This record gives sequence, C-alpha cells and structure tokens, in this order.
Amino acid sequence: MPARRTPARPDTPCRELWNLSETTAAWLADLGVHTHAQLAAADLFALWARLRALHPQVTKLMFLAMAGAVQDVHWRLVPSDVVEAFERWRAAEAAPSPGRRAAAKKRTR
Repeated sequence: MPARRTPARPDTPCRELWNLSETTAAWLADLGVHTHAQLAAADLFALWARLRALHPQVTKLMFLAMAGAVQDVHWRLVPSDVVEAFERWRAAEAAPSPGRRAAAKKRTR
C-alpha cells in the first residue's frame, strides 16, 4: 500500500491507491481499470466477480480493498452499509435461481 499523503485524484493510478498492491493494480489493468476515476465508476460487485472468476484466490478482502481505494480510506474503514450490501449481493449470487432449483428438484426424483 502506498504511503501517499494527498487525496486521490481522478487520474491517480490504481497502483498508488490505498489498499491496492502492484498485483491487484495489474489485475485491474487487465480488466481496463487503470485510474481512481475508472475504479470509482465501476460496479465494484461486478468487478469483484470478474476478478474472482480470473483469480480464485480473490476474497471479500479484495472487495473491501477496492471500496476503500474508491473512498480513499483503509479497507477496515469501509462503512458497514457497504460491507453489508456486498454480503447481501454475494449471498444472492450464490443462491440458486428458482429455475435452477426446480431443475435440480426434478433431477432428484
């Protein structure tokens, strides 16, 4: 994590943002996210899902790191409502859709 003492600007590269390592910045660059403005404009839930699909080692901490980088704070200071929204989204994404549940039920008969 960089030791930057000034607030992030829209053109601040991801590699200079709070919480983001060089590796994370490289992964984000692979997805077309290079600056604070691009990260702030991104759907962080969808971006996290794309990162996780490419890098299975990605955890909840990656979401918190990105959310903190957008807000220019340490990941532990990400507001609880943001953390709770991520948890709800993640649970909904993991839950089978009604169509998948019905198909699974038919297969077990």
